[in-house]
Amino acid sequence: MRLQATRFLVLIFIWLAAEWSPAQSDSDSKEPIRVVSWNLENFFDRYDDPWRADERTKPAYVNSSREKRLAQLLRELDADILCLQEIENRFVLQKFVDQFLPDAGYEVVLFEGNDGRGIDVAVLSKLPVGAVTSYRHLQFQDAEGRTHRFQRDLLRVRIGGALQADVFVVHLKSQHGGDAADALRLAEAKQIAAVFQQEFKHQPEFRALLAGDFNDTPESPTLKAILQTGLVDACASTDKVSYNQKPYRSRIDFLLMSPALAKDLKKAEIQEDETVLKASDHNPVWAEFRPRNNP
Repeated sequence: MRLQATRFLVLIFIWLAAEWSPAQSDSDSKEPIRVVSWNLENFFDRYDDPWRADERTKPAYVNSSREKRLAQLLRELDADILCLQEIENRFVLQKFVDQFLPDAGYEVVLFEGNDGRGIDVAVLSKLPVGAVTSYRHLQFQDAEGRTHRFQRDLLRVRIGGALQADVFVVHLKSQHGGDAADALRLAEAKQIAAVFQQEFKHQPEFRALLAGDFNDTPESPTLKAILQTGLVDACASTDKVSYNQKPYRSRIDFLLMSPALAKDLKKAEIQEDETVLKASDHNPVWAEFRPRNNP
């Protein structure tokens, strides 16, 4: 009788311990969702586009050896969402995916933007793609009253599945061009801020990620204009750089999260290594998020 009572008490203890121990949530036990932003540096095809000033691009096109290096790095990064910059067109990107990443399950999203050289922004997604918006025709003014459009595009892709967020990709005006370039880049930043402010006004819990090459540093007016909306820099604590060429090594590529999405951030970093240096003049920036339980 005592033995039976002892067994009963042990079973009760085990049950209580299981009930009161901190349980791991379903989202924590699942694989995180990884998002990568990467400027692939002049990812051009071999064909001259007579309507674009692509003939001055160096290198003139992405050759097969560089494609193989990029493909290997992309496999190692193993992103669910890739936010890419400096892609010439959908054709060259789709061909690359079909030839070098055929089993990755990526859907290609790219619109032809406004850039004179023909470099565009794009998204590759393993997760379901919903509504897609291009802001390439949106007009706005700089501080001097000059009218502009985005230098490339502001691409917006609704991602479903386990992320459930709107992913925006941007490539702001470069540093080349002096004061005029700075004014355009700041105007682009302020227009992006206006887009997010409008969304936050109607959706305080708006889940969104702004990714890309901002061609400016964290303390610049460009970034300050965007961050004042409440977006959160996923890599704010890193001391690594994203533009990897001397003497201009600096952090100019960002993943900026809405506060609602930032709650799901697990970790973020910039990948710095020798293999990246042989593939692009930018380092990839990545972040991992807890998956949504009810996608």
